[in-house]
Amino acid sequence: MAPVYVLDACVLYPVVLRDLLLTLATLDAFEPRWTDAIIDEMTRNVLADRPDIEPAQFDARSVSAMRRAFPTAAVEGYEHLIGDMDNHPKDRHVAAAAVHVGAAAVVTYNVRDFDSELFRRRGIAIVTPPELVGQLVADDPSVVSLAVGAMAARKRRPPMSPVEVVVAIIRQQGFGALEDSLHDLVD
Repeated sequence: MAPVYVLDACVLYPVVLRDLLLTLATLDAFEPRWTDAIIDEMTRNVLADRPDIEPAQFDARSVSAMRRAFPTAAVEGYEHLIGDMDNHPKDRHVAAAAVHVGAAAVVTYNVRDFDSELFRRRGIAIVTPPELVGQLVADDPSVVSLAVGAMAARKRRPPMSPVEVVVAIIRQQGFGALEDSLHDLVD
């Protein structure tokens, strides 16, 4: 059974990273979870940074596609736990969702915001996307290779080869250290 990971808004915001993580999830590398609050935060940030995107278009193309692809990803009923969380107040809703679903980890770039004695006691890890992908490359490189291939196969405008997808991934925050490992998967 795949581990359950709660995906923070900051890792769902970048298109390439969102595509990589969700493609890995479709390949059963992990089970993704998020809350409506996480999706709302991601959406607000995307639309604030990209005024050229129509809100309805983003919802129809991105958010609705995520919800269709992962109908069990939405976490509900966690709100009563928010007050018990001991991490940064702005991310207590994410921590509460992770505790509620018994997540193995929260995937985020905001590691400091999840410093939590409660998480340590419960064994909930905080991992960055490069750490997650690096561990997958070490443990099961074929799943990362399949994800890169699937991403390349979906790219139409413009078309992208697996090598070009790897280059796009390496441009994401913190992925430079994985450059050689990722290139080895597609060479």
